[in-house]
Amino acid sequence: MDLPITTEDLTRLYRFTLLLTGDEVSAQQVLYDACLDCAPRIGGYRTEDGRLACLMGSVRGKALAAAVTASAPVCEGRVIARAFATLPEEERVALAGLYSGLLPARALAEVLNLSLEEMGRTLQSARERLERAIMALGEPSLEQAL
Repeated sequence: MDLPITTEDLTRLYRFTLLLTGDEVSAQQVLYDACLDCAPRIGGYRTEDGRLACLMGSVRGKALAAAVTASAPVCEGRVIARAFATLPEEERVALAGLYSGLLPARALAEVLNLSLEEMGRTLQSARERLERAIMALGEPSLEQAL
């Protein structure tokens, strides 16, 4: 499969996917499936942000579907992945998108169909919930969990 994205962007997409799915095996499968899904149409996007938005949208949908159909418990690994799993889906996607650095905040807000103000509130809420979840899981701070 030949996609017009850089290795660096693929690495960021994997981080994004890992934060959404909570484990490496699921993240690898979801990212692979998203790349297969987007491959036929990704060349039609004129900008890198457009291509990344296409992939992020596909990853989001596939990660959500994988979470619904998963029979095994998710997020048995790192504390940060377990804490991310506690976030509501929109907050998890927004914060994972910000932390992965795939898109500028404005483009990420567009992908999520949020105004910049709504995006700010969503990110603030996600960060607060994540910090509480990290502490509940026994880590002293978000920075140490990362």
